[in-house]
Amino acid sequence: MARSTSILVLLSIVSVALSGCLLSNDDGGDFVLVVNSDANFATIVETYSEGELTETTPARFEFDFSQTTGSDTMEYFGIETFDGREPVEIAANAESIIALEFLDHGMYEINAYAVDSRGNIENQSIVLRVDLRIDWTQFDTNNPLPLPFNPEPSNEGQNAKMIEIISNVENPSLIDNIGDSGQSVQLTWQLVDELDDICQTRNGQINDGDSMMWQTLYFNTYMLHELRIVMDEGQDSINVNQSVSILYDN
Repeated sequence: MARSTSILVLLSIVSVALSGCLLSNDDGGDFVLVVNSDANFATIVETYSEGELTETTPARFEFDFSQTTGSDTMEYFGIETFDGREPVEIAANAESIIALEFLDHGMYEINAYAVDSRGNIENQSIVLRVDLRIDWTQFDTNNPLPLPFNPEPSNEGQNAKMIEIISNVENPSLIDNIGDSGQSVQLTWQLVDELDDICQTRNGQINDGDSMMWQTLYFNTYMLHELRIVMDEGQDSINVNQSVSILYDN
C-alpha cells in the first residue's frame, strides 16, 4: 500500500509541473504578422519637355497590416526602408495601411514589423523593385538635345538588368507653309557612355510627313549615358518623342 501511495504522489507532482509549463507558454503573447502589398514593383516616371523636367511621378507601394493577429492588442505597425529615411510607423488602433513612395530607381529590401502591447515584435523582410522611365519630348527643332540618364542605383544595390530605348522622330509636312517645300531628313541615333564611346547607333532617313522609330535594348547598366540624335545641317525641323526605361530583375 505504501508503494501505491508513493506512485500517486509522484504522478501528482509531475502533473502539476506540466500544467505550469503549458500555462507559461499560453501567456507568451505570440502573434502572427501578415503584410499584404498591392505590388512588389512600380515605376518612377520623369517627364521632360524641351529638355526641362516638368513632372516626376514617384513609385508608390501600399502595405496592409489588417490581417495581423495576436493574443494581445497591437500597438503599432511600421516599415524601415534603410535608404536614409526614418521608419514609418502608424498606430494599430487607428490605421492598418502604410504607403511608401520612392524617387530613386533600384532594388530595395525593406523591413515590415508590428509591436504589441507587451512590447513583442515580429518582422518581415520584403523586396521591392523600382524601375525608372524617362519620357522626353521636343518639338520643331533641328538641333535635338541629348537625353542624359544614369542607370546606376543611388542606393548602391543591385544594378539594373537592362535599358529599353524607344525613340520616335517625326518629319512634319510643310505643305501648309506657303513658299516652303518639305524635304527628307537624314539623322543618326547614338547611345553614348560617359567616356564618349558610341555604344549603339542607327542611321535613318525620314521623308517629309513621315516618322521613324528606333527601339533597342542595352545591357551595360554602368556609367552615365546620353541618347543623342545627330542631324545633317540645313534640314527641316523635327519632332522628337522618346522614352528610356531602366529595368530591374526581380
